[in-house]
Parts: sequence; C-alpha cells; structure tokens
Amino acid sequence: MNRITRTIIFFAVWAVMAISVHQSVSACQVDEFYSTKEGALAASTQEALSAATRFEKEGNKEKLADLMKSGTVLRLPDNIKVRVLERSVEFKTLKIKFPDGNEPYWVKDGSLKQIKCNN
Repeated sequence: MNRITRTIIFFAVWAVMAISVHQSVSACQVDEFYSTKEGALAASTQEALSAATRFEKEGNKEKLADLMKSGTVLRLPDNIKVRVLERSVEFKTLKIKFPDGNEPYWVKDGSLKQIKCNN
C-alpha cells in the first residue's frame, strides 16, 4: 500500500470511531441524573438526614413526624428525575435537586436508581 492509501484508511477509521463515540455519548447523557426510590428519606441537611434515619431505625415515629411537619425531612415519591449535585463519600450521602425545586436535599446512598437508556 502506498502512503496516500494508508493515510486515507487511517482517517476513515478515525472518523468512524469519532462518530460512533459521539452518538453513544450524546444519545444518553445521564451521568448526573437519577430516579428516586419511593419511601426513601430526604433532608435539607446531612445532620437532619442522620437524625431522621436514626429515628426511623429506632422506630421513633413521633420525632420523625415532627421533622416531616417542619419540612426539614420528606419521603421521596417514586420515579422522580433528580440531579445529583454533590457526593459525600464520608457520610455516604448525595446532594440532589428536584427539577422544579430551588432547595437541594440530602439522601442516603442507595435512595436513587440509575436511569438507563433504551437505545
């Protein structure tokens, strides 16, 4: 093969690879988006989330209800798309934001489902 043929083949292969990678990336960008799991706790601060989780484990429904009445803690509905803003490895929590909300919430790791693309 001469040099021109090899160059053409190289650029053709490179172009095909670039196009295929671009299509797979642009078709489903869900790196930071997840779906909620019904019944999981969410709180405005990590401290409130820790307290709510502790109350739930202890079976202290009264104190948990007080946190929910104040709006500090809420139970997540099922299948709401949320954006993950921050991850705390130390506390194993995620800071999320609802699409229609201004305030972020903290949830325990495992309270969200990964969104999968069906291509």
